[in-house]
Amino acid sequence: MEKGSVLNQMFTLRAQLRTPVILRGYLTLDALLMAELQRGDVSDLLRCEDGLYYASAAFPVDVIGTQEISYVASMRPTTMSHVWAKAIAPSRVGKISIGDARQREAGNITNVYTATACQAVEWYATGDADAVLDVVRRIDFIGKRRAAGMGQVAGWTVEPGELDGIAGYMGEPLRPVPVERWPHGGDWPVIEAAWRGEYWATRNRTACVAPEVLP
Repeated sequence: MEKGSVLNQMFTLRAQLRTPVILRGYLTLDALLMAELQRGDVSDLLRCEDGLYYASAAFPVDVIGTQEISYVASMRPTTMSHVWAKAIAPSRVGKISIGDARQREAGNITNVYTATACQAVEWYATGDADAVLDVVRRIDFIGKRRAAGMGQVAGWTVEPGELDGIAGYMGEPLRPVPVERWPHGGDWPVIEAAWRGEYWATRNRTACVAPEVLP
Protein backbone atom coordinates (compact mmCIF):
# COMPACT_ATOMS: atom_id res chain seq x y z
CA MET A 1 0.00 0.00 0.00
CA GLU A 2 1.36 3.42 -0.99
CA LYS A 3 2.16 5.92 1.78
CA GLY A 4 -0.46 8.40 0.53
CA SER A 5 -3.26 5.86 0.77
CA VAL A 6 -2.04 4.70 4.20
CA LEU A 7 -2.36 8.27 5.48
CA ASN A 8 -6.00 8.36 4.35
CA GLN A 9 -7.13 5.67 6.79
CA MET A 10 -9.69 6.87 9.33
CA PHE A 11 -9.22 5.20 12.71
CA THR A 12 -10.08 5.36 16.40
CA LEU A 13 -7.28 5.11 18.94
CA ARG A 14 -8.18 4.09 22.49
CA ALA A 15 -6.13 4.20 25.70
CA GLN A 16 -7.56 1.94 28.41
CA LEU A 17 -6.94 3.54 31.82
CA ARG A 18 -6.06 2.23 35.28
CA THR A 19 -6.36 5.57 37.10
CA PRO A 20 -8.40 8.80 36.65
CA VAL A 21 -7.04 11.22 34.06
CA ILE A 22 -6.62 15.00 34.15
CA LEU A 23 -7.29 16.44 30.70
CA ARG A 24 -6.78 20.17 31.06
CA GLY A 25 -7.17 21.89 27.74
CA TYR A 26 -6.81 19.92 24.51
CA LEU A 27 -4.61 16.87 24.15
CA THR A 28 -4.72 16.36 20.40
CA LEU A 29 -3.30 13.18 18.95
CA ASP A 30 -0.70 15.07 16.93
CA ALA A 31 0.49 16.83 20.11
CA LEU A 32 0.74 13.48 21.90
CA LEU A 33 2.85 12.02 19.09
CA MET A 34 5.06 15.12 18.88
CA ALA A 35 5.76 14.94 22.60
CA GLU A 36 6.60 11.24 22.49
CA LEU A 37 8.82 11.51 19.39
CA GLN A 38 10.28 14.89 20.43
CA ARG A 39 9.76 16.44 17.01
CA GLY A 40 7.38 19.01 15.62
CA ASP A 41 6.32 17.23 12.44
CA VAL A 42 4.32 14.00 12.45
CA SER A 43 2.91 14.29 8.94
CA ASP A 44 4.46 10.89 8.18
CA LEU A 45 1.94 9.43 10.66
CA LEU A 46 -1.15 11.65 10.31
CA ARG A 47 -2.85 13.45 7.46
CA CYS A 48 -1.87 17.11 7.55
CA GLU A 49 -3.00 20.01 5.35
CA ASP A 50 -1.16 23.33 5.69
CA GLY A 51 -0.28 22.65 9.32
CA LEU A 52 -3.73 21.35 10.32
CA TYR A 53 -3.66 17.71 11.43
CA TYR A 54 -6.64 15.44 11.01
CA ALA A 55 -6.37 14.37 14.62
CA SER A 56 -8.91 15.01 17.35
CA ALA A 57 -8.56 16.13 20.92
CA ALA A 58 -8.71 13.44 23.63
CA PHE A 59 -12.23 12.47 24.70
CA PRO A 60 -13.03 10.43 27.82
CA VAL A 61 -15.42 7.52 27.25
CA ASP A 62 -17.45 5.42 29.68
CA VAL A 63 -17.16 8.16 32.29
CA ILE A 64 -17.80 7.13 35.89
CA GLY A 65 -17.53 10.59 37.42
CA THR A 66 -15.31 13.60 38.09
CA GLN A 67 -13.65 15.01 41.19
CA GLU A 68 -11.56 18.07 41.99
CA ILE A 69 -8.05 17.28 43.17
CA SER A 70 -5.63 19.79 44.72
CA TYR A 71 -1.84 19.73 44.59
CA VAL A 72 0.39 22.08 46.59
CA ALA A 73 3.50 23.54 44.99
CA SER A 74 5.86 24.73 47.73
CA MET A 75 7.37 28.15 47.18
CA ARG A 76 9.14 28.40 50.54
CA PRO A 77 12.88 27.95 50.14
CA THR A 78 15.03 28.57 53.23
CA THR A 79 18.03 29.88 51.30
CA MET A 80 18.64 31.63 48.01
CA SER A 81 20.94 30.29 45.36
CA HIS A 82 24.24 32.06 44.69
CA VAL A 83 22.77 33.73 41.59
CA TRP A 84 19.75 35.13 43.46
CA ALA A 85 21.90 36.24 46.38
CA LYS A 86 24.32 38.07 44.10
CA ALA A 87 21.46 39.86 42.33
CA ILE A 88 19.84 41.01 45.59
CA ALA A 89 22.99 41.66 47.63
CA PRO A 90 26.05 41.83 45.36
CA SER A 91 28.38 42.56 48.27
CA ARG A 92 27.39 39.38 50.12
CA VAL A 93 29.26 36.14 49.47
CA GLY A 94 27.59 32.75 49.09
CA LYS A 95 23.99 32.01 50.03
CA ILE A 96 21.86 34.26 52.20
CA SER A 97 18.95 33.25 54.40
CA ILE A 98 15.40 34.19 53.49
CA GLY A 99 13.53 35.79 56.35
CA ASP A 100 10.09 34.77 57.60
CA ALA A 101 8.44 37.72 55.87
CA ARG A 102 9.86 36.79 52.47
CA GLN A 103 8.87 33.15 52.98
CA ARG A 104 5.30 34.19 53.79
CA GLU A 105 5.19 36.37 50.67
CA ALA A 106 6.30 33.42 48.56
CA GLY A 107 3.97 30.98 50.32
CA ASN A 108 2.54 27.82 48.78
CA ILE A 109 0.53 27.63 45.58
CA THR A 110 -2.46 25.30 45.40
CA ASN A 111 -3.34 24.01 41.94
CA VAL A 112 -6.82 22.56 41.51
CA TYR A 113 -7.53 20.06 38.72
CA THR A 114 -10.60 18.14 37.62
CA ALA A 115 -9.84 14.42 37.45
CA THR A 116 -12.10 12.24 35.31
CA ALA A 117 -12.63 8.61 36.26
CA CYS A 118 -13.33 6.79 33.00
CA GLN A 119 -12.66 3.47 31.36
CA ALA A 120 -10.71 4.96 28.46
CA VAL A 121 -9.74 7.98 26.40
CA GLU A 122 -10.26 8.04 22.62
CA TRP A 123 -8.87 9.97 19.67
CA TYR A 124 -10.27 10.04 16.13
CA ALA A 125 -7.87 10.60 13.27
CA THR A 126 -6.83 10.04 9.67
CA GLY A 127 -3.42 8.54 9.02
CA ASP A 128 -1.29 5.43 9.38
CA ALA A 129 -3.09 3.61 12.19
CA ASP A 130 -0.52 0.85 12.68
CA ALA A 131 2.41 3.29 12.76
CA VAL A 132 0.60 5.49 15.29
CA LEU A 133 -0.06 2.46 17.50
CA ASP A 134 3.62 1.52 17.36
CA VAL A 135 4.47 4.96 18.79
CA VAL A 136 1.83 5.31 21.50
CA ARG A 137 2.21 1.80 22.94
CA ARG A 138 5.39 3.12 24.61
CA ILE A 139 3.35 5.72 26.54
CA ASP A 140 2.44 4.67 30.09
CA PHE A 141 0.73 7.87 31.32
CA ILE A 142 -1.29 10.64 29.66
CA GLY A 143 -2.65 14.01 30.75
CA LYS A 144 -1.58 16.20 33.67
CA ARG A 145 0.03 15.13 36.99
CA ARG A 146 1.43 11.95 35.51
CA ALA A 147 4.19 11.86 38.13
CA ALA A 148 1.43 11.57 40.76
CA GLY A 149 0.02 8.48 39.05
CA MET A 150 -2.81 10.13 37.16
CA GLY A 151 -3.73 8.89 33.69
CA GLN A 152 -2.00 5.51 33.89
CA VAL A 153 -2.53 3.54 30.68
CA ALA A 154 -3.41 -0.14 30.90
CA GLY A 155 -3.18 -0.72 27.15
CA TRP A 156 -3.65 0.74 23.67
CA THR A 157 -5.91 -0.41 20.82
CA VAL A 158 -6.68 0.92 17.35
CA GLU A 159 -9.54 0.08 15.02
CA PRO A 160 -11.02 1.42 11.77
CA GLY A 161 -13.10 4.53 12.36
CA GLU A 162 -15.72 6.74 10.72
CA LEU A 163 -14.51 10.17 11.88
CA ASP A 164 -11.70 12.06 10.17
CA GLY A 165 -10.44 13.79 13.33
CA ILE A 166 -11.80 17.21 12.34
CA ALA A 167 -15.59 16.91 12.67
CA GLY A 168 -17.94 14.59 14.56
CA TYR A 169 -21.17 12.89 13.56
CA MET A 170 -23.19 16.09 14.00
CA GLY A 171 -20.60 18.23 12.24
CA GLU A 172 -19.20 19.44 15.57
CA PRO A 173 -15.48 20.28 15.90
CA LEU A 174 -13.30 17.53 17.34
CA ARG A 175 -10.24 19.79 17.66
CA PRO A 176 -9.42 23.51 17.41
CA VAL A 177 -9.74 24.63 13.78
CA PRO A 178 -9.24 28.23 12.59
CA VAL A 179 -12.60 29.79 11.77
CA GLU A 180 -11.62 30.58 8.19
CA ARG A 181 -10.65 26.94 7.61
CA TRP A 182 -13.74 25.35 9.17
CA PRO A 183 -15.65 23.66 6.30
CA HIS A 184 -18.75 22.31 8.06
CA GLY A 185 -20.76 25.40 9.06
CA GLY A 186 -22.97 25.31 12.14
CA ASP A 187 -23.30 27.65 15.09
CA TRP A 188 -20.34 26.43 17.11
CA PRO A 189 -18.62 28.49 19.83
CA VAL A 190 -15.57 30.47 18.68
CA ILE A 191 -12.66 30.78 21.10
CA GLU A 192 -9.01 31.76 20.93
CA ALA A 193 -6.96 28.56 20.88
CA ALA A 194 -3.74 27.03 19.60
CA TRP A 195 -4.50 24.97 16.49
CA ARG A 196 -1.08 23.58 15.58
CA GLY A 197 2.28 22.80 17.16
CA GLU A 198 4.08 24.23 18.91
CA TYR A 199 0.90 24.49 20.97
CA TRP A 200 2.51 26.66 23.63
CA ALA A 201 3.51 29.37 21.13
CA THR A 202 1.25 32.44 20.96
CA ARG A 203 1.91 32.73 17.21
CA ASN A 204 -0.12 29.55 16.71
CA ARG A 205 -3.19 30.91 18.52
CA THR A 206 -6.15 32.34 16.63
CA ALA A 207 -9.95 32.39 16.58
CA CYS A 208 -11.06 28.77 16.32
CA VAL A 209 -14.12 26.60 16.44
CA ALA A 210 -13.33 23.98 19.07
CA PRO A 211 -14.89 21.32 21.28
CA GLU A 212 -15.78 22.10 24.87
CA VAL A 213 -12.58 22.37 26.87
CA LEU A 214 -12.18 20.32 30.04
CA PRO A 215 -11.29 22.35 33.17
